[in-house]
Amino acid sequence: MFSVPPRGGSACALMVIGALLADPAQAQNSRFDVRGVIADSAGTGLQGAMVVALTRADSVLTKYATTNSSGSFTLRRLLPGEHILQVSSFGYQASRKDFSVIDAEVDAGTINLNVQAFEVDSLVVSVEQVPIVVKRDTLNYNARAFGTRPNATVEDLLRRLPGIEVEVDGSIKAQGEDVENVLVEGKEFFGSDPTIATQNLPADAVERVQVYDKQSDMAEFTGIPDGEEERTINLELKEGAKVGYFGRMAGGLGADAGTYTALEPRGDDRARYDGTLSINRFSLTTQLAGIANVNNVNRPGFSWGDYLSFIGGSQGLAASGGRGGGGVQIGGGRDDGFTETLALGLNASHELGAKSWVRSSYFVSRLDNLQNRVAQQQQLLGSEVSSIVNQTNSQTSDNLTFRLNLNAQHTFTEGHDLRLRANLTKGASTLGNAEFQETQTASGQTVNSAVTDYDVDGDDLGGFVQLTWRKRLSESGRSIVAEARGNLNEPDLSGDLSSTVETYDPRGDVTRQEVLQEQSRSGRTLGHTLRLSLTEPLGRGHVLELFGERSVIDGDEAKSVYDLESGTPIFNELLSSSFNRTYTYLRGGLRFNRNTKSTRFVFGLQVQGSDLDVNVVQEVPIANRYTHFLPWANLRIQFKPGRSMDIRYSTSTREPTVSELQPFVDNSDPLNLYVGNPDLAPEYNHRLYGEYRFFDQFSFANLFTHFAVTYTSNKIVGSRFVIQQAQQVITSVNSDHGWSTAGGVNYGMPIRAIGARLNLNYRLAYSTATEFVDSAENVNRVLSNTFNAGLENRAKDIFDVRAGGGLTFNNVTYSLNKELNQKYITGALYANGTYYLGDAWTLNMSLNYRVYDQDVFAGPNVALLEASVSRLFMGERAEIQLVGVDLLNENQGVNITNSSSYIQEERIQSLGRYLMLKFIHRLGPSSRGGRGR
Repeated sequence: MFSVPPRGGSACALMVIGALLADPAQAQNSRFDVRGVIADSAGTGLQGAMVVALTRADSVLTKYATTNSSGSFTLRRLLPGEHILQVSSFGYQASRKDFSVIDAEVDAGTINLNVQAFEVDSLVVSVEQVPIVVKRDTLNYNARAFGTRPNATVEDLLRRLPGIEVEVDGSIKAQGEDVENVLVEGKEFFGSDPTIATQNLPADAVERVQVYDKQSDMAEFTGIPDGEEERTINLELKEGAKVGYFGRMAGGLGADAGTYTALEPRGDDRARYDGTLSINRFSLTTQLAGIANVNNVNRPGFSWGDYLSFIGGSQGLAASGGRGGGGVQIGGGRDDGFTETLALGLNASHELGAKSWVRSSYFVSRLDNLQNRVAQQQQLLGSEVSSIVNQTNSQTSDNLTFRLNLNAQHTFTEGHDLRLRANLTKGASTLGNAEFQETQTASGQTVNSAVTDYDVDGDDLGGFVQLTWRKRLSESGRSIVAEARGNLNEPDLSGDLSSTVETYDPRGDVTRQEVLQEQSRSGRTLGHTLRLSLTEPLGRGHVLELFGERSVIDGDEAKSVYDLESGTPIFNELLSSSFNRTYTYLRGGLRFNRNTKSTRFVFGLQVQGSDLDVNVVQEVPIANRYTHFLPWANLRIQFKPGRSMDIRYSTSTREPTVSELQPFVDNSDPLNLYVGNPDLAPEYNHRLYGEYRFFDQFSFANLFTHFAVTYTSNKIVGSRFVIQQAQQVITSVNSDHGWSTAGGVNYGMPIRAIGARLNLNYRLAYSTATEFVDSAENVNRVLSNTFNAGLENRAKDIFDVRAGGGLTFNNVTYSLNKELNQKYITGALYANGTYYLGDAWTLNMSLNYRVYDQDVFAGPNVALLEASVSRLFMGERAEIQLVGVDLLNENQGVNITNSSSYIQEERIQSLGRYLMLKFIHRLGPSSRGGRGR
């Protein structure tokens, strides 16, 4: 037995015990204790210090203990081998020392800890090693434990975190819920657009990723959840990034490297370019950020909210709007056509002393998109009738958007606050769509066809303002909270419609109908809400809230249609409309909140009265009044550190839109005419959501589960009448009910024997949808089961390998016509390998192979192969890359969708193979902490 003395007079010493190996086989099967004492610099024993043993090869935690009142600890029954002894205690600097267990107990002696200059989290075993910490309502990921490649973005980091999914378009799900906000150090970053932060901030600036449900402003002020939570990600930065500047600039040039064969030959063979710039200047009181993005490689770098707003309005004027056909995809992803983007943004946050702060951002973006699309539908037309619908279309769009966001708060005194939120959006857009559609019988006979051209120009002005005020009335915590909200939307659209419809009777006779029209739609929607709330503490964590609210939504809209006859516009009174609508809501109720150390229970009940008045020119006014009871409840339990459960129940209503109510014909899809129904009643929705979070910080195993069930009564559904040769008239009606269910399980664990981590994921989705075909009820049921498995290595200093795959089993049934029932499988396999050649060179190759069931539609599978070679220089601050994208030249967008009336596959011609030389440079001080484990 011997001890290793302290080196260099260090206050921390580690005693390592060695002995002669009498029986190696017996030693390997034996276990031995490690004992010692943890003390401060003066030699006084420290009680409650955390002591852990980690394997030296992969830093997996094997044993842990806490010190007693005298500072003594014992780590029991360690296997022989090389270990790391790690000690942490609140207010003291952590200590890490190597030691060996051979064939006897180890006496580590006395380990002295120095006082820490700043506070550390006493609940975290090791900031460097524990990857996930589950607290009461927050899931904390340690970014250091999920290593990323040099110069990676936050989006690359999120893709590695268990329980978080990042889609191709940048949208994020966390534990099955859509992430609506991404904050930086708890502050809004470019408003509520989550993708700007994730796609522009460097991953190596992030210390921790937090996932939680952010309360509304009203709930934050009252202290009682109101059911308006938003799944939120907060990025905590490393100390070096909190003060100073950091950023990232990247630029690339390339060229197409082959012909296109996925659909028709593509004409977009221009040079490829991709440039981004992100600059951030942070201090303890101020955050300043600027971003720029220009490219033609289908990378938007921002969300699609403003673009979707215009497209939705355009299709409301010019297309089916999703009522009959599948609609046109709007682009925005790697496989959604050809997209060019130019975007500039500024973000500023400033603490105005101890009582006030302001967050603001300004964003301007331009997006051009080209899509060539083919689609095939198997459509239900009756109990024994079906059809095949073939569509081809080409769509171009150009969207220019300006957006301003403001969020500010001022605290007059403690418990007396005022918060302001506001945004303003101005957009100008154009859309052109040329489409050919043909309907055939199941035997292949053509019954109708349509050629449609539509061009739309539009402007849109929108805004929102919210003012929330809180005043504490007593020392016990009684408070009054008032809120005023207002919003404005002013669309102005004009379009030219040209269509030719041909119908074919069984004798072969052809009937042709031509439409040439000018259409326009303009209007204004103005809404305002006033809410008053009184909270009363009842002692021992009990709080009662009483509230009342009045909301008014007032809008007017005019749609004008002119038929062009020999170039002369003639007003079409049948298709034109003008109306005014007013929704008035009166709500009142209460909420009760009970908080303890480990649980939170909230129950609320709201009574809602709604009045709808619609005045349509030359029609009988529509007036409907409804009363609904809207209960709400939330139960959250923290069983122990690392284990929590959350269950939420909520109710809501959806009033029919004016488009669904107004009794006018919409002929934008000449084969599927739409007529509104003024007798529609509101939908009444019930939603039950639950999740369970588990992470063992000693075995590093995680289990995340979630489920969501939605039941809707008086569901608004479609009713179709087949008039002649498969032409249809569609209206909306109320059905009895509708169901949808979704859930999932994510499980991850290390496999120490091979130095890997296994991730398993299962998702279930089930929904029912009802429609009526010639007054006969058809119930569509869709069941899908998805299984995914992935494996990755843990030690990533030389190799970073990830591989896996998944299958989705789909079962689609129709009660009216069982011959259309389908069972089909879709799947994907992926493999990604990175090899680090020393500290400078990196080789990467990835394959994503998407599989589609050939029994449904005879389309090819898609294999996406990419490869890159890169070299770091300037101390890892700069990188040059040669990237090959879609090397097999197979990229295309493939979407298989189901509805109550059809199953459809569409394929979108998209950006294919190209090579690009890129340069990346990291701005600011180095903040990398290694490639992780």
